[in-house]
Amino acid sequence: MNKFLSEIKSQPQALQDTFNYILNEGKKQFLIIKDFIKKGGITKLIFTGMGSSYISCYLPYYILNQYGIAVEMREAGEFLFNTFPITKQNCFSDTGIIFISQSGESGEIRELLRKVNSIPIDDKPLTIGITNNPDSYLAYMTELQILLNFDDEVSVTSKSYVCTLLILYVMAKTIIGEFFMDEKESEKVKDLIKELEKLFMNEDEIAQIWEDLFTKFGYEFDFLEILARGASLTTAHQAALNFKEIVKSYSEANSISSFRHGGIECLNDKTQLLLLTSDPKNLKLNVKFIENLMTNWKCGKVLHLTNQNFDNKIDKLHKDPKLILYRHQITDPFLAPIMEIAIIQLLFYRIAEKKGLDPGLFQFSKKVTDDI
Repeated sequence: MNKFLSEIKSQPQALQDTFNYILNEGKKQFLIIKDFIKKGGITKLIFTGMGSSYISCYLPYYILNQYGIAVEMREAGEFLFNTFPITKQNCFSDTGIIFISQSGESGEIRELLRKVNSIPIDDKPLTIGITNNPDSYLAYMTELQILLNFDDEVSVTSKSYVCTLLILYVMAKTIIGEFFMDEKESEKVKDLIKELEKLFMNEDEIAQIWEDLFTKFGYEFDFLEILARGASLTTAHQAALNFKEIVKSYSEANSISSFRHGGIECLNDKTQLLLLTSDPKNLKLNVKFIENLMTNWKCGKVLHLTNQNFDNKIDKLHKDPKLILYRHQITDPFLAPIMEIAIIQLLFYRIAEKKGLDPGLFQFSKKVTDDI
């Protein structure tokens, strides 16, 4: 079996391993972070990383900002070289910085940590490291550590990304007082893992995705536009990165709001679109966008990946042969990105395979980018 496909299929077990860590030895760390924010003087959080680790930051960004907790996302390279304060470094004194790196050895993360740790102690932020390597530079040089706790990954990012999303989901939900306080939260995660097991452990389920999605969506295109709103933008950005890494073709992620400001001018009969909808509020907005695609604008095929049920009007809209529907069962919009990216990984694997590529094999980059 192709190594990348094997790692895709291992994601339910990786998530279970991470979840076991969360519920046991990791629980204390999440509660410490909550206490720092509730009564320790931390009023702002900055999430930082590179590549998939940076993209994962969208999830807590959307959860926590809705609850009035100030959250920033900073790509570690730009944070290091272009936005790190030259003066007034006391701006971090009430801040927690969460550094995310699966290896814990990314070049930008190491250099950024050196800068942060050189700040005088009275002005220094709280540093939190999320990594899968307890012996890494990141683990040694942060005050609090949270481990992903899954086995090794050697191909294009799959399980490291979804396990990071789970960690960040639990962290954000703990900060707002829900996880560890409400049994329903744990049950939602258990249900998610069961759905993923159903998907990956059943060859018929995988065959159905390849038959229903790949056959209808096709593969003879060199550009893919991926659009979403809210928490599903997490998936959009990761899917665009995965398309480049797996299919070796260009892709762009956008919010639907941004795409309407200019992007629609690039639409033509060959434009392939992947559209993500994971909550009722955004479904109402996205339906208007889909109606325009089908009746007023131009496009090729549109794959709509959603967890929403439709009324008769929306259902009728999806009868258009250009519009391909795939519905999954994870209803929580903040857990939906884990299911969304799993389905997309399978689709991209099949597209790459059909194009004669070795899916998951790096050509010019590598798993751990330790230079900057």
